[in-house]
Amino acid sequence: MYKSKKFTIILAVAVLMLWTSVSWSQSEKPKQKHAPNALPGVEPEMLTPEYWASLHNDADEVIMTLEEIRRFNEHVRNKKVERTSHEGTLSNPILPLDLPATTPGNTLRIRLESNVEKLFSPKDMWGSRDIYDGRNAIYNDSMKQDIVDQMNCDDIPAIITRRFGIIVNHASVRQYPTHVPGYHNTTSELDRFQITDLCIGNPVAVLHESIDGDFLYVESPLAQGWIGTEDIALADRETIRSLTDDTRFLMAADHRVPVYGNPSYKHFARYIYLSATMPLIRSDSAGYVVKMPYRMPDGSLGIVNGYIKPDAGVHIGYLPYTKRSILNQMFKLLNTPYGWHGQNNKRDCAGALRVVFRCCGIVTGRRLSSASKQQVKFESKMSTEEKIAAVAQIEPVITTASGPGHVALYLGKAHNGKLYFMHQGGWGYDEGDQHFIVNRVSINEATHRWYHINTPNLFTTIRM
Repeated sequence: MYKSKKFTIILAVAVLMLWTSVSWSQSEKPKQKHAPNALPGVEPEMLTPEYWASLHNDADEVIMTLEEIRRFNEHVRNKKVERTSHEGTLSNPILPLDLPATTPGNTLRIRLESNVEKLFSPKDMWGSRDIYDGRNAIYNDSMKQDIVDQMNCDDIPAIITRRFGIIVNHASVRQYPTHVPGYHNTTSELDRFQITDLCIGNPVAVLHESIDGDFLYVESPLAQGWIGTEDIALADRETIRSLTDDTRFLMAADHRVPVYGNPSYKHFARYIYLSATMPLIRSDSAGYVVKMPYRMPDGSLGIVNGYIKPDAGVHIGYLPYTKRSILNQMFKLLNTPYGWHGQNNKRDCAGALRVVFRCCGIVTGRRLSSASKQQVKFESKMSTEEKIAAVAQIEPVITTASGPGHVALYLGKAHNGKLYFMHQGGWGYDEGDQHFIVNRVSINEATHRWYHINTPNLFTTIRM
């Protein structure tokens, strides 16, 4: 009896110690909570574009004319922008329909073989070299080899004859021919295999096909990569050009706009996302009628009428390039969720800003810091006070602030004399024992830890 009681007491003490240890361990971890709509230092009235536009007497002044924008875009496309990231070489934006009829097959082979090497020997990404699928199962060599087999490298000819197509659904550009994700850990949806996304209406040049025919390897305006075959319709170069270069078009001026297959708006067809365009057939009080491309069963291009409601967030043609336009479009994305490189039809930091400027017809490419010559670079030795004083002299609203792995829109100085950023951020911040999750487009005061003024070191103003 004595031994039994003794054992019971020892067991109770052990359980108590274990419970206390777990409690201490859990108490050391910040408790998670969704960040408030207005982050610390942000006043409720700041959550509207009208507030920021009212701070500028030149809010409606045209910053660049259509001709100046054309020349700006030409400069961006001709500028040599080459930088290696986890998915390969990043380059300047291109015009796929202007590419030569053929290209050496060895150029593609080298790029794909480089991607194979990255698959089996991935670079470190935020402390992880592992790759996990959607089940949180780690990719083993057999799974990786299955992807390599789909790349069909043995079937690349010596000379590739380019085919041409148009994006018919909002599409993902993938590093490998698979829709299965390649997450860098088991706790966040950061897909190593995702390169970028493309709006409907983008032209592409097709170089190669996966062995099962489910993916096409393309050169797109933003990047090279694999796109699901179902998202591309093929036609000759000039047929595609007649759609993409149509000067009378309707642009999505909201986060996303539904398009219907009939004039009664009862048959939903697809969404078009901010800055996407479709050739406009007519507009009246009943709504808008557009040319909607689709992929026919044989893969070729078909065109049907698409119908958009009269009160939809659209605009005929691009918006004038003014500070008010940029503010209005940026605030259309307020509180929209974060999506790494455009995965799941969401946007990351650069993707959000890219489509906002695209609403004015401006091409920035994937790296906005490479788009303009008007740049101010800061040394890391500056104090916070010195940095604030210097940044306050930079033109707000049309300037991006970039640092390691992130870019934000510099909103400028508010009525309270403080500086503010607006951006898409896929992380949060700690306050005491509380971790606040943001993971959305939001505004923060420039000395708040979510995106501190000392983080960005390059400020790029988008003008000639």
